[in-house]
Amino acid sequence: MRRKDREVLGDENIAKIIEQCTTCHVAMVDDAGVPYVIPLSFGYSLKDGILELYFHCAHVGKKLDCIRKNPNVAFSMCVENRIEIHKDVYCKSGRFYASVVGQGKAEIVEDSAEKRHGLSLLMERQAAGEPQSAHALQPSGSAQSTHASGSASSMHVPHKFEFTPAQAAAVTVFKITSTNFTGKAKSEK
Repeated sequence: MRRKDREVLGDENIAKIIEQCTTCHVAMVDDAGVPYVIPLSFGYSLKDGILELYFHCAHVGKKLDCIRKNPNVAFSMCVENRIEIHKDVYCKSGRFYASVVGQGKAEIVEDSAEKRHGLSLLMERQAAGEPQSAHALQPSGSAQSTHASGSASSMHVPHKFEFTPAQAAAVTVFKITSTNFTGKAKSEK
């Protein structure tokens, strides 16, 4: 990384960036040797310098064809913040941001337990921070949790998403395993 002053180190700090990102762009190579990039929702696990990104898709499609032919992929995720305009020298203008980029190996997950785990991570990640009603996240017939103010509809209720083997079999799950990733940020001072 050229700008060492913007490098973000450590699993915990990189996870803080990932938590702010809603989309991961995955780059792969198609049959003709042409780059193919697609934005995807994701779930993740980051422990001891090993990042696992989980995705789901239909049972057929270009992504899977590319992965089967060449599992080497690259990925990028970013959160953009306020732009800073330098009125005297416009070329010094820029946006405050944080990003995680890397390369890894993609593989189609065949093990049912790991598929369910990956789907759970993906759904928990997508539901995190979303302004949803507590009722929408509660199983039918269960009591709603309420905030101290008594309003159940305005708060986010933590929820554990669990999938049955049949539900997991209805989709394909693939994961990227990476030990070659970096975090970078331009923060407001």
